[in-house]
Amino acid sequence: MGEIRKASEVDEGALRLFYADAFPDRAAFLGAHWRWLYRVGRFPGVEPLVLLDGERVIGHAGAVPVVLDRLGARQTAIWFVDFAILPEFQGRRLGAELTRAWMALCPDRVTFCNDRSIRVFRKFGWRERFDADVRSLPIIGAARPAYRLLLAGAPRLSVGPLPASPAELTTVLEDSSPAPVRVLRDEDWARWRLYENPRSAEYRLAEHEGVKAVVRLFDSLGRRRAHLLHVGPGTAAARAALVAGFARWAVEQGAGRAWMATNDQALLAAASWRLPRGYGLRFAWHSDDAAVGQALFEGLSTQALDSDHDLMFP
Repeated sequence: MGEIRKASEVDEGALRLFYADAFPDRAAFLGAHWRWLYRVGRFPGVEPLVLLDGERVIGHAGAVPVVLDRLGARQTAIWFVDFAILPEFQGRRLGAELTRAWMALCPDRVTFCNDRSIRVFRKFGWRERFDADVRSLPIIGAARPAYRLLLAGAPRLSVGPLPASPAELTTVLEDSSPAPVRVLRDEDWARWRLYENPRSAEYRLAEHEGVKAVVRLFDSLGRRRAHLLHVGPGTAAARAALVAGFARWAVEQGAGRAWMATNDQALLAAASWRLPRGYGLRFAWHSDDAAVGQALFEGLSTQALDSDHDLMFP
């Protein structure tokens, strides 16, 4: 027990059985689209790792590779996602073994994680910060008139399909943060994340006063959801107005919840009363390069489109 392999080296049926046990709500999507989600084959040597008991998959460490602009140079990094050991195999240090093997895939690693997984990551020198939040507005059907009052004065967004080409989205997705480490959201990234997305039809481009944003409207677990995934550059006032307009748009579209996640403090401030419910997120990171690790301590600008936040909803 405890052999570690790349996900592409195991039987797909065994992988699907693991997803059904570990991530039941998302199992159908993961079973069909894990190669897309984890960008398998696009970053040589980087893909999810699985832990085996014989031929049974009992553990999983997902990897979503991205490119970071770090201290003026570009380097592959990986988001640590979908990390799980089946309950009957926990408490045997298997999670630590899997984490060690996963970290060997790439020198820069980042994640949003929970209390259980951070206990493992701390043993390997990971650091953490809490500047990111989820903000949401639950929308109860009978109370919709009250929400319209709450959103009085919010602008009406212009919402339409994504541009025909991912190249046209790069100016929307660019990061104007002064942070020394940034996610590179270039044409290739946009093509993968949005245009090749198996549910790409659910994503839209919203605009207000010259500021553009990527939004999503979809049904999940019996509820219609509206997600604000990325707000592009613009004046602070226009970006704040777009957040307010998004909440209004969500209500008008019949969503049961309006939702966003980011560590952009200006956007969080704008969402504080339009999307009044919130909770903090734990961001953790580790780099083999001490200078990059220290730069990440200063912050990595993230919006919900960057990690797997939006993809946690089946």
